[in-house]
Amino acid sequence: MKESFPSPADELQQVTYQLDPLQLNSAGGSDFQPGIAAALAGQDLELPVPALPTPPGASLPEGVPSAVLEPEMVGAGIASPDPQAGALPLGAVLEEGIVPEAPPLEEETTAWYEIPWMWISKGWKNHAEFGLDGSSGNARTLALQTGLEMRRKTDLYTLAFDFDYRKATNRGVTTEDNGRFNADYDRLLGESQWSAFGKFGVEWDQFKAFDSRINLNGGAGYHWIRTDDALLVTRFGAGASKEIGAPDDSWKPEAVFGIEAERQVNRYHKLKGKVDYFPAWEDFSDYRVVTDLAWEILLDDSENLSLKLAATDRYDSTPQGARPNDIYYSLLLLVKF
Repeated sequence: MKESFPSPADELQQVTYQLDPLQLNSAGGSDFQPGIAAALAGQDLELPVPALPTPPGASLPEGVPSAVLEPEMVGAGIASPDPQAGALPLGAVLEEGIVPEAPPLEEETTAWYEIPWMWISKGWKNHAEFGLDGSSGNARTLALQTGLEMRRKTDLYTLAFDFDYRKATNRGVTTEDNGRFNADYDRLLGESQWSAFGKFGVEWDQFKAFDSRINLNGGAGYHWIRTDDALLVTRFGAGASKEIGAPDDSWKPEAVFGIEAERQVNRYHKLKGKVDYFPAWEDFSDYRVVTDLAWEILLDDSENLSLKLAATDRYDSTPQGARPNDIYYSLLLLVKF
């Protein structure tokens, strides 16, 4: 049904008002306009009343532009979903229930020279360790052990660096001076539990038949468990080692079998263990075994200070005149950073 609206010619309506002579007399006295005088005489007074504005949403009469009742808002409108419609007035937006899109957030950009520092400073778990003990009297001894461990673990790979150094003296004479450095890289292969690994190690000892030993190994590993609280991985591969300063300093091909496990028992206790077996390809009776065990105890709630009880066994089936076993045990203070 089409609604009808008054034409411009009929914008004025005739409305009849009935005035009270007593109220007019008290308000204005006897000085009245002619129309008021007529009202006092009992006659009807006709006054023009403007028509009400067209309600929102109603159609307008022909020939009357919509801008008369709803002018376009410049600078305060909201974009219409229709690109050709332009900006909508705020009233139309509220009536139609349109939700304006939020402006895009400012994106952070990283310069190329910031990438190396971000890789070094984020995602790492590091700690430095320090231990010291000594005695005086009939025997004057001093033993020092320091170390540094850095580890970066992601969903794709694990990269770890480990450094240990020990030195002991008795009455000023050095009785122990050795150290080692290891670098391990373990990369997962797709979505499987298999991985490819690489190992590099350097070991030196003043009281061994060689000055230093270098080993390079690589191969495949299988992660039986790999979570934030637990790790169990076995490895198999091949490589070679070289003893610098030894009577036979040539490169020796060797295999490698390894197993590594970690368990975060609770917030305060963590257990770690690792065994690597390096047999020579030519003769499996010529081998080396390196075993590391550790128990870390958190000392404070800040998680930066821990106590570490560690034991290391280095076995060499061909010691060349020295003892085949070297066992080291220590109680160290760990500072995490």
